Amino acid sequence: MTKSLKVAIAEGLPPQTLFKLRSIKRALMGQPPPERPQAAEAPAPASEAVSAPTDEVQPAAHEPRTRQTEALERLDAHKISAPYLFFDVDDVLILPAKEIARTLTLSVMYINSADVKGDIAEFGTMGGFTARTLANAMVFDPRYQPNHPLRTLRLFDSFEGLPEITDKVDLESQHVKSGTWSKGGCRILSANELRTMVEAIIPPSRVRIYEGWFSDTVKQLPDDTRLALIHFDGDLYSSTMDALVPCFERGFISKGAVICFDDWNCNEADPDAGERKAWADLVSRFNIVASHSGDYAIQSTKFIIHSYRGMKPRMD
Repeated sequence: MTKSLKVAIAEGLPPQTLFKLRSIKRALMGQPPPERPQAAEAPAPASEAVSAPTDEVQPAAHEPRTRQTEALERLDAHKISAPYLFFDVDDVLILPAKEIARTLTLSVMYINSADVKGDIAEFGTMGGFTARTLANAMVFDPRYQPNHPLRTLRLFDSFEGLPEITDKVDLESQHVKSGTWSKGGCRILSANELRTMVEAIIPPSRVRIYEGWFSDTVKQLPDDTRLALIHFDGDLYSSTMDALVPCFERGFISKGAVICFDDWNCNEADPDAGERKAWADLVSRFNIVASHSGDYAIQSTKFIIHSYRGMKPRMD
């Protein structure tokens, strides 16, 4: 009978090469590795069948080769897969951005699936990356919000960079002392550039841009405003309070809303600085009950709001 091509190829390969190919195939299929081939050599005489005693611990003869066996051999031979096989040099640069985009996208999907009432707001737009991410996640709203008005993307920024830093909490923070954050910092896009960028993704009717300091622009929101998701990237303690105090005071934030803090772990993750300090003060001031839903990327975190003093009832 004529041999199959697969059998012919297998018989023509060196034993070690064949072993490697079979090991890869079994690993992909979740199976234990094959028996390692033995080097071809003449059988030992009967008188030499019993080897001399050795200090090396040998596996019991009845133990089969398993994935554990292969793993320990690779460990001992220093052949463990290196991190760069999973994250290359490009990933090192963009992995945090991927994590941010993933979290914001899933947050938009969450407020749709949970039917949380309200719009999406971003405080601090910088280069427009997260604004575009949110807009991209909102393109499916016509399917996921069939019985509700489509959400509006509300974007707040001074477009002049960070404000003059005068608050004592900020002046004592590590990022301000080092000069990482300073007046005029983080200024990249103009309001028109941001508008052009975002309105290429969702219709202009779904976008509102508020140009100015948070303490002034939040006042422009009508009393019936509801927010289902807030992405806060204002860096400073004072900016966080300027934006979020009015939102809680006026009952804008809906039950089940998500608040994502971009700079949570800045300032050496000091609980007495920046967004961490601001959140603690907000929780105390408004008796906020929320679930901490975990960190993401390298310095960000998120919460889901359950209740707070002044929360307004749902209005469909």
